[in-house]
Amino acid sequence: MSCPLCLDARPARHELDVHGSTLVRCRRCGLVRVDPLPTAAEAERLYDDAYFRDAERGYVDYVADERVFRSEFRRRLRVLARLGAEGRLLDVGCASGALLTEAKARGFDASGLEPAPATARRAAEVSGCPVSAVALRDALLAPGAYDVITLFDVLEHLVDPRAALRRLRLALAPGGLLAVTVPDYGGLWAHLSGSRWPFLTPWEHVLYFTRRTLTAALATAGFEQVRFHPACTPLSFGTLVAKSPVPAALVPPFLRHRGVGLPAGTLFATARSV
Repeated sequence: MSCPLCLDARPARHELDVHGSTLVRCRRCGLVRVDPLPTAAEAERLYDDAYFRDAERGYVDYVADERVFRSEFRRRLRVLARLGAEGRLLDVGCASGALLTEAKARGFDASGLEPAPATARRAAEVSGCPVSAVALRDALLAPGAYDVITLFDVLEHLVDPRAALRRLRLALAPGGLLAVTVPDYGGLWAHLSGSRWPFLTPWEHVLYFTRRTLTAALATAGFEQVRFHPACTPLSFGTLVAKSPVPAALVPPFLRHRGVGLPAGTLFATARSV
């Protein structure tokens, strides 16, 4: 199977065996991926409404943890504001609408995509923004329809990053801004944790990016002015317990849906369409 980023057809190098899956590294561009990759349809089947409240598959309870995510989303939106972002914003993979709510409060004309139908309905109800219950590859995106597109913690789930990013570039107005976050496979946390890194979840994260490979993905799709920004990884205390050996009894119930933004683990990049 060729690399989904650079299309190199040589056999990739073995990287790691984890959770019953094999990760390999492209000999040309260095992208790490699950081998074999699922089809797009196979990958998308995971993202139903249960994904947002099942610690084994995805999130412990996304809605209950929303305050943790919203705090980090406000920080990221402030970064976008400093870059002059305004106008029509599309949040791809908007979950239950936390970012849409924050973007609307900052004056954006916001809308979202979320393939899980009940979660998409909740996002629309809570945020007051239009939300389409559809996966990115099936979405109808008019050329130049948006000034800003956010792709937070989505790209690592997609089996064809080139096609996804090119679709988003075409959907941006000239000079429009894409903001993307992915788990930082090249960061210190990942290196020190090895196979115990909590974002090594090959049933959902099929691609593993570093600064180099994320920059290459954006450039390959035709984006320019790639910049990286500080970002935190928002985690509730309940999620930290669920994904670590810490006994759940050590975290009292009133703290389980509160949390912190860990200053590691996430790559946050922006880039401009041309």
